[in-house]
Amino acid sequence: MLKQLKFAAIALLVAVGFTACSDDEPTPAPAPLRGEAGMYVINQGNSYGNVAGALDFIAQNGTKTDSVFFKANGQLIGDAPQKPIIYGSKMYVPVFASNLVWVLDANTATVIASVQTNQPEAVCASNGHVYISNNDGFVTRIDTTTYTKSTPLAVGPNPYGIAAANGKVYVACSDANNYGAGYANSAIAVIDEATFSKVKSITNEGITDPWEMVADNSGNVYVTTPYTANKVWKIDANDNVSALCDGTYIATNTQNRTSRATGKQDLLYVIHAVTDWNTYTTTISSSVYNAATGAQLSNNFLQTPANTAEYTFAPICMDVNPANGDIYVCSDNGSNGYAKPGYINVYTSNGAFSKRIATGIHPYGVIFK
Repeated sequence: MLKQLKFAAIALLVAVGFTACSDDEPTPAPAPLRGEAGMYVINQGNSYGNVAGALDFIAQNGTKTDSVFFKANGQLIGDAPQKPIIYGSKMYVPVFASNLVWVLDANTATVIASVQTNQPEAVCASNGHVYISNNDGFVTRIDTTTYTKSTPLAVGPNPYGIAAANGKVYVACSDANNYGAGYANSAIAVIDEATFSKVKSITNEGITDPWEMVADNSGNVYVTTPYTANKVWKIDANDNVSALCDGTYIATNTQNRTSRATGKQDLLYVIHAVTDWNTYTTTISSSVYNAATGAQLSNNFLQTPANTAEYTFAPICMDVNPANGDIYVCSDNGSNGYAKPGYINVYTSNGAFSKRIATGIHPYGVIFK
């Protein structure tokens, strides 16, 4: 009898187990990848023509909402906004001529806070902080929970691009106001994140007036010198510098280094743009590199649209959707069209032209949501 009861108990447990399995809730779907919900577009406007900047939103289905910042907050975003980032649930928008960084809810574009800071050019984020390059020669750090800012840290003349990697923050000190002396004080400042102190300046005779910076997942940082040598320079995890290729605009396939979609390879995309200022025509070439090895994977990657009637292309910046690898290139309406509404050329991950999206004046970056 005891044996029969034992077998009956086992049978009951097995039956309960099967019932429990059948009643389990479905496994929740993973969180959406950055870029699947849509994208924000920052338009700088034209401060000389009294046209303020604007933030637009384009949903995944193509629906475009103009001026979402104004609609959410009842005020203009400000004069000469620079490229924002999304870090966590918030978006950080530096506004150069308004001397502030907006902290926005990344879903609604409503203002959470504003941080006063002098002439913010660019922002990056790492380990719970947002770093701001200020054109007056300093970097400011914001705590992302309290929105308090650090005492500004002196780094060098006219900082522009900024990127975080390897526990360090790299700042492109362009010395842009020193044109007459050939940007003699150009350097890459290196900040230790743990102590928020400048630990060194990286100098190289080829890196004059450095501009845009991006980081990859292999610990490399890339910087452009579009107004001098028109080259892309690589700074590895040990701070060794080498010239990678000719190039004007760069992007990696892991925007802001905060998306869980990293792609099959760590890629660096490069556009090399040369403008003839007599005719206002711009000639471009494009390439893709394996960021881990430095090997060139493709040359003339971005394909020209089949219909080139009235086609003008004056690229300003490039971004890569981390969800699917599509490439977005912001452009003015011609090389002398900076006072007219611009557009974004969209290419597939294979470089095929997909579509053109109309934007505001001087679109200056795509921020994937």
